[in-house]
This record gives sequence, C-alpha cells and structure tokens, in this order.
Amino acid sequence: MLMRRIYTLLTVLVLVALVFSGCGAKRPGANKSEEARMSSADQSVGEVQTTSNSTGTAKSSLESMDRKVIKNGNVQLEVKDLKHTANQIFTMIKEYGGYIQSSSTRNNERQIFSEIVVKVPSSRFEEFFGRLKQIDKLIYDSISTQDVTEEYIDNQARLKVLKAQEERLVALMDKAQKIEDLLKIENELSRIRNEIEQIHGRINFLDKATSFSTVNIGIKQPLVSHPAAGGIVDGIFYNLKDGWGAFFKLVVDTVQAIAWLSPFIILAAIIILIVKKNKKWGTFINFWKKDKK
Repeated sequence: MLMRRIYTLLTVLVLVALVFSGCGAKRPGANKSEEARMSSADQSVGEVQTTSNSTGTAKSSLESMDRKVIKNGNVQLEVKDLKHTANQIFTMIKEYGGYIQSSSTRNNERQIFSEIVVKVPSSRFEEFFGRLKQIDKLIYDSISTQDVTEEYIDNQARLKVLKAQEERLVALMDKAQKIEDLLKIENELSRIRNEIEQIHGRINFLDKATSFSTVNIGIKQPLVSHPAAGGIVDGIFYNLKDGWGAFFKLVVDTVQAIAWLSPFIILAAIIILIVKKNKKWGTFINFWKKDKK
C-alpha cells in the first residue's frame, strides 16, 4: 500500500516537471515573436512619421518661401520721334536697374519700327511697365505670368536626395574590392552626377527667370501723314509724288531687266547672224554648181 502511494506521487511529480519544462521551452519563442511584432510596429510607425514629416516640411516650405513667378510683358507704342522715345526708355531702364537684351530697327516708306527686349528686376516690373505705357500713344499691351514655385521646391528636394546618393556611392567605391563592383558603382555615380548637373542648371535658370522679368517693347514712328479730308491741293501733291515715284521705279526695273538679259540677247543675235550667213553661202554654192554643168 505504501509503495503504491510512493509510485503515484513520483508519477505526479514527473508529469508536473514535464508540463513546466514544456511551458519554459515555448516561452522564449513567444517572446521573440512578440519582440518581432513590436519591432515591426515601431518601424512602421517610424516610416509613417518620417513620411508625414517630409510631407509637412514640403508643405511648410511651399507656404513660407516667396513665390517664384516668371513675368513677361509686351508693349507697342506709336510715337512722333522714335529716337527721342528710345533715349527716354534707355534712361528708364538704367533707373530701374535693368538692361537691354537685344535691340533692332527697320524702316520702309511708311514708318520706322524699333524693337527692344528689356530685362528689369521682377520686384519693379509692374512699376516699370506702368510708366512705359504712359510714354506716348499706346497701341497694345499684355502681361503673362507663370508660377514655378512648386517646380523649384521639387527640384531642390530631388537635388538633396541625389547628393545623398552620391555620398553613399563614393563611400561604397572606397570599400569596393572587385573590379566588377567598382565599374558598376562608377557608372551609377556618373548617372547620378549627370542628373545633379541638370537639376542645378534648371534651378539656376528658374532663379534668373524669376529675378528679372522680360519686357518686349515695339516703337512705331509713321513717316508719311495722309492728307486730311478736303485737302485737295495736298492730295494732288501726294498723288503726283506717288505717280512719279512709281514711274521712276518702273524705269529702273526695266533697265535692270535689260542688263540682266543682255548676255542672252547678244548670244541670240550671234546665232541669227551665223544662220543667215550659212543660208547665203549655201545659195551661192548651188548657183555655182548649176553654171558649171
């Protein structure tokens, strides 16, 4: 009886020990799984926070920085003295801190026309444009704008990312041991640097285009005033002038045409003379043959 109780007690103790050892074996795995889940969750939260912070930074940069706007203006004026008006505009350009990008002048029988392309600081564009329209008789004016703020910020952000990639590639190049790996890194580094150069160029262009605005100025000076209604004498004078001008132009054109055609006329005359002489010589030979017979 006593031995049976001892066996029963030993059996219970063995079962209890097995149960506790099984639970102990499962506990580390459970802890590792829990830690992995926690780490993954933390990483996801970190990524979400990083994305949120990046988006917030871009939005705050877009809202806080001055707008990048390209401004262009067009003005056409009709004036009585083109030279005087042009000098007046040149003085204004210096006054507003601008410069002349290009200038050209052409004329015909009716008018002289000058075209000037001007660059002025964007901060003073509206003031300069307003004064320009008041110089003389305004024929036409227009203003166009293009907001490039978002493009400018995107290019700056992209440039920052590319520079970080460039630094990592340079570090990898120092650690590379195989020639194959070194060549791959050099090719990628060359591509990254090419993109950096292109973005730098675009940013510089946007800086210049938004710092100085472009104004296209057209100035027209009529040369011939048409006679007023009822001015019969003036009308006759201008008609006679136009008629004689057309006549002399016709004479000049005719002389020029004859001069141009003269080589062909001379050549044709020589050919005609040769043909006529050949005909006379042939007639003489035929007559001589008949007399001989």
